[in-house]
Amino acid sequence: MSFLFTVVIFSQLTFGGGPAEELFSDEEYALGPGDSLQILIKDLSFAFGTTIDFSGRLALVTPVFGGQTSQTPLMPVQSVSYNIVDFKQVYNLTLKDLKDSLPFWYSKYLKAKEFDVRILSPRVLSLFLTGASEFNGPVPVRASLRISNVLADTQRICTFDADISKITVITYDGKVLEVNLENYYTKGDLRDNPVLAKVKSINVPKIKRGVKILGAVKGYPVKKFKSQVLQAVAGTYLVTFDANVMMIPCDDSIRVEDALRKAGGLRSYALIDEIYSASKGKLTLQSFISSGDVLYVPPFTDKVFVAGEVKSPGFVPYLPGATLDTYLSYCGGYSTRAASHRLYVVRANKKIPKGKIGTVQPGDIIFVPEVRLKWFEDYLQLAQVITSVLITWVTLKNL
Repeated sequence: MSFLFTVVIFSQLTFGGGPAEELFSDEEYALGPGDSLQILIKDLSFAFGTTIDFSGRLALVTPVFGGQTSQTPLMPVQSVSYNIVDFKQVYNLTLKDLKDSLPFWYSKYLKAKEFDVRILSPRVLSLFLTGASEFNGPVPVRASLRISNVLADTQRICTFDADISKITVITYDGKVLEVNLENYYTKGDLRDNPVLAKVKSINVPKIKRGVKILGAVKGYPVKKFKSQVLQAVAGTYLVTFDANVMMIPCDDSIRVEDALRKAGGLRSYALIDEIYSASKGKLTLQSFISSGDVLYVPPFTDKVFVAGEVKSPGFVPYLPGATLDTYLSYCGGYSTRAASHRLYVVRANKKIPKGKIGTVQPGDIIFVPEVRLKWFEDYLQLAQVITSVLITWVTLKNL
């Protein structure tokens, strides 16, 4: 028995753009209840919209004019009646499967061979997210999104120690997949970033053994940097920097270059020649670093810090090729208590004496210590104190 309904025929049968802007191939998207589709019967220039019902069925529709099914191309009109001639189970079929099946399904009703299908509105899924992310639990998402879209959301982003190379995915048909999202970001292979239409749950494990990296690294959009303050110490003067912190997996040892690649690569302002570790000091890109170590990647800064016994301590713009005297004069020169012969520079948290400083670099801290004892001031001040004490003592004794 056929049922008579009224539908809108699309006056412009275009298949680009639309509400679902996500890109996926016909083989990737698996259909399910709630998907709204546009089906085009090209032979008839006829298109209709339909939604897969809760049982996973799709209605097969034919156009009707004057109570008869039209077998000839139609001019686009505002509306037309149609017959639902059959229902087909399409749950878990891909878009390609559906396109391939439509000519056969319609063969008993129409002399049509060319069909196309478009997702008008993807269904909303409730997938379960667990592991190293800011949120664990059910997540409502569009079926046309990918795993990276879920994890890049600021409310569900992965923690800094998440191992995105070993994400476990369980599909609705019970398959267990291991997804290397890091590989997707480094090589751009979409097979490492599946469409969510088949995904039931996602688990992101934490890194058990690894190297912590601080500083000018890119990271990944799905991983959250752990903010940390680095302190460069010069005498009693502290310069603090906000540093990006993330962890990369490493069971034994790893080359510095490979570790930085796993951290998303270097920022454009990273000081490559100043990379160092907590246990080994200064390193090159070809050096090796062990699990449990901390790798520092200092950022370029356009400032030099002048501290200690100068008249106006503070930040000075970096001046390429400028000497120590230039930076000191910029801060008003030495104070009266400056021990200029003991001046040193803190660079990458290392103390460099005056004779070995060489060229001043961005981010350097120039520190001028205080003189320990300045006889013509300190002895005079000491004598004044002693005299004052003696006068007080003599006065009290004569009372």
